[in-house]
Amino acid sequence: MKFQILTPFVLLLALNSCGGDTEKKVKVEKYKVDKIDKIIGIARIEPSAKISPIGAESAGKIMKIHVQEGQIVKKGTLLLTLDQSVDAAQIQQSDARLATRQQRVKSLEAKIAAIELKISLADTERKRDRRLADAQAGTQKAAFDSESLYNNLRADLAIAKADLAEAKATIGEVETERNYAQKLLDKKNIYAPADGMVLSWEVKLGQAVSIGSKLADFAPAGDLIATTEVDELFAMKVKKGQRVQINIQGTTDKLSSGTVVYCASFLSKKSIFNDRADNLEDRRVREVRVRIDQPEAVLIGSRVECIISL
Repeated sequence: MKFQILTPFVLLLALNSCGGDTEKKVKVEKYKVDKIDKIIGIARIEPSAKISPIGAESAGKIMKIHVQEGQIVKKGTLLLTLDQSVDAAQIQQSDARLATRQQRVKSLEAKIAAIELKISLADTERKRDRRLADAQAGTQKAAFDSESLYNNLRADLAIAKADLAEAKATIGEVETERNYAQKLLDKKNIYAPADGMVLSWEVKLGQAVSIGSKLADFAPAGDLIATTEVDELFAMKVKKGQRVQINIQGTTDKLSSGTVVYCASFLSKKSIFNDRADNLEDRRVREVRVRIDQPEAVLIGSRVECIISL
């Protein structure tokens, strides 16, 4: 009696156990790696040339921001101006010193021309007095005085030429100082490094910045790419040229399509989407970049889903 009551219970347990094992085997069979035909990864939209931070090459206060966020600019467009008052004053001071040095050069050149004229006359008188003294038609003292005057004028000419050379050298020094001040002033103007777009400003009007401070994020012109990651288990299945569907993250809404254009030649230990520098989790992934076919359908910096067809 006891055996008959327990037998159906035991049989029920056995059937349930067998059914569970069968279902588990089906799931393993369904997700075999060699039968996967697509890989889904979270991607970040960015320019193909990467987002570039624009930094300050000089310290100063922001006087004017010339372009707005999201504005498309050409290479060399003036983006921002720092306070230039000190550098402008130094340039004015150098210009004043330069004008003084140039005037001295002109004065010395005129002095040299006058001395050379006097030397020419003195040479004529010197030779005449020497001929008269030799012919005993004049005195030796007159000849000696003429010779002395001639030699003194030649000495004065040598001194004047030396002063002129020194004055010209000081002009070179002042010009060098001015050029240096001009370069410092030019560094107070921040220009676009390439064709592209100013994504965001990290500073405000009137803010004081130091050398190396980040001023803005700049996106160079060019293709947009979606940078995603593939787990090491599927890393070798991704190839250049594979087609990709790009969806809004967490939905089936298609934004665009694309093509795999880059597959890293190594596995990274850390996800590019992990913002914590102290995370020591050993995540081995392969970076993959997808060129967007319709860049106007996505926004730089947004996160999307990339469905890579294998």
